[in-house]
Amino acid sequence: MDVSVTEFKAKCVGIIGKVQRERCHVVIRRHGQPAAELVPVERGTGEDPLFGRAIGSTVIEGDLLSTGEDWDAAT
Repeated sequence: MDVSVTEFKAKCVGIIGKVQRERCHVVIRRHGQPAAELVPVERGTGEDPLFGRAIGSTVIEGDLLSTGEDWDAAT
């Protein structure tokens, strides 16, 4: 499906809904030339999610500020 920038601006919510429902691609044209492409998001690709992927992989070994050495910051 091809739409002009003006048409996309006027109907963007409906066009995005169509892409999501029908899994189609939309080429957005400016002055008759392709400017952008709207594509559906791939779901269930088996990849790890972006956020939270490190849960359970970090181990706290101790207090980073505790070196076991006595020191005085004033000197």
